Amino acid sequence: MIRQLSFLDSPEAADKLTSGAHTGGRQHNLRVSAEMESGRAGEHLVMADLLLNGWVAYPTSQGVPYDIAVDIGDRVIRVQVKSTRMPKTPESLNRGTPLYVFSTRRAGKKGRRRYTTDDFDVLALVALDRRLIAYYALTDSHHDCIAIRVPGLRYGDGGSRCRYFEDAKFELALDRVLRSQAQEDLFSSGQGINVRRA
Repeated sequence: MIRQLSFLDSPEAADKLTSGAHTGGRQHNLRVSAEMESGRAGEHLVMADLLLNGWVAYPTSQGVPYDIAVDIGDRVIRVQVKSTRMPKTPESLNRGTPLYVFSTRRAGKKGRRRYTTDDFDVLALVALDRRLIAYYALTDSHHDCIAIRVPGLRYGDGGSRCRYFEDAKFELALDRVLRSQAQEDLFSSGQGINVRRA
């Protein structure tokens, strides 16, 4: 079996492979962070969801500020994927019922870089434990994090910021992106600006 070594491989693993001390099976000594594994799993789930629903989607390379490109004919929609393994009960929200919480404005290791408004068009938020995906247009995510309710759990009366997986389909996010772009085009052409003259 030929296996390409990765920068994530430890030197010990490389020695075992080159010396023929590989024991078989599916064991490996890759040092991949749980965060990276969750991110990749989420990207694969989103790709599968888009492709199975008839969209033309492609994964992107490392170093690009978005994870998936969706070709809708006249343009490409850039999708950034955020994943979480399970719901949390955030103390900052002062509530007892768990939520899926996604940090949506930070990128890179430990969130050192902030996304800009030009980095992507749609957020795909993935709950890995239930394999659920919520899609939101970037213009609809004004905060640094988005909390989504866990399906099947009972919550008190919701406020205006309550979000649900059932209400967040890709088609709705795409519609918001295209409407927002049309408004920007209208205003940049000067037709959307009412100038009052004396």
